[in-house]
Amino acid sequence: MKPFYKLLLSAALISPLFSLAQSNYKPGYVVIIKGDTLKGFINIKEWNVNPRSISFKTAIDKKESRNLGVNDITFFKADSYDAYQRYIGLLNDDPTSVATIPTGRNTSTITDSVFLQVAQKGPNITLYSYTDNKKDHFFVSDRQDTEPKELVYRIYYNEDNKTVNENGYMQQLYLLAQKYNSNNDKLKTSIEKAYYTYNELVGISRKINNTTEKADRAEKGNRKGAVFFAGIGLNAATVSTSAPIVLASANPTAQLFPRIDAGVNIFSNPSTGKLIFRAEAAYTVNKYKENFSSGSSSGSYSFNQNTISLIPQIMYNFYNTDDFKVYAAVGASFNLSGYSGNNSSYTSGGTTNVRTNILSLEKNWTSFVFKAGTTINKKFDIAVAYLPNATFTNTFSYYAQVKAIQLSLNYNFY
Repeated sequence: MKPFYKLLLSAALISPLFSLAQSNYKPGYVVIIKGDTLKGFINIKEWNVNPRSISFKTAIDKKESRNLGVNDITFFKADSYDAYQRYIGLLNDDPTSVATIPTGRNTSTITDSVFLQVAQKGPNITLYSYTDNKKDHFFVSDRQDTEPKELVYRIYYNEDNKTVNENGYMQQLYLLAQKYNSNNDKLKTSIEKAYYTYNELVGISRKINNTTEKADRAEKGNRKGAVFFAGIGLNAATVSTSAPIVLASANPTAQLFPRIDAGVNIFSNPSTGKLIFRAEAAYTVNKYKENFSSGSSSGSYSFNQNTISLIPQIMYNFYNTDDFKVYAAVGASFNLSGYSGNNSSYTSGGTTNVRTNILSLEKNWTSFVFKAGTTINKKFDIAVAYLPNATFTNTFSYYAQVKAIQLSLNYNFY
């Protein structure tokens, strides 16, 4: 296994370099301060907070790029990606995280120049989102008042140490709903139940605009937040024990069995698709067997292990284009096993002695997974995984353990 460890270590060391060096330029356009539109290519990144600037090229084959910020452009959009609009004005500065709830009402604001993401747009209103290092902000404008206004939400402890939620955004949205959807009691109820979150507010915005998610996807591109997959593969597993059962010594060898899996990939940012949470279920078989024969004596011991696994993983595409991706993943495998066999037989002088349930084998056990793979044309996923030795016995006097190399071929249902 030393070559594998070297390969894994090399991948871990060079993957950040690939991530930093790789560009993700997509066709798009920017609107400069003077109002002119420039067509070109925008470098789309895994933005955890709204970008302060972007890299822009007028031609994809140009080596040099321009760095454009809020002092240079008022709007930018890559084809089939989110649009961003410049905003210069006030931002509420009070924290809204449950972990940092302040004591007393905080109405502090700051003035800043930022890019707001266009979260949802329709004939009546436009919803914007802005995320900084402190909180998530949401803004709204309408066709009669095009200047974005922040939707107000505050949470704090009062003098009695009780939590107070000020849901000013509900009144703001309700006034817009009355303006464009009069006498809509169902919409009013939806607003009163809506949390101050991206998906909830996008849903309200769609209702005020009388539009659908399908229409939004046509505008932004059909970039799914989750993709299901299924596939087949091979499991090369080596089962070993702390001491042979019927032999003076034993040299376990890897045995090859089929493996099937299915699951879902959930993208941290569907626009870039670099960071992924994978939930995977799999089934495979492992076997262990000892045999010996000496003169008139012979013996054997064996068991079969049938295992269903639930395998949450964190994946990262360190090379990431639409047609070809290279990724690494790490996770844990929570295993449920059933066993058959676990019996030994010993024959000598015409007499056979059979013993049953030799080892105390665990039904529930855990192992770790390290994986590297490629995705081709978004749909075909080829990966190699290594599972280091994991024990599935529950006694200190001996152990049985398994390690494996697995090859998988999956199809992603885009």
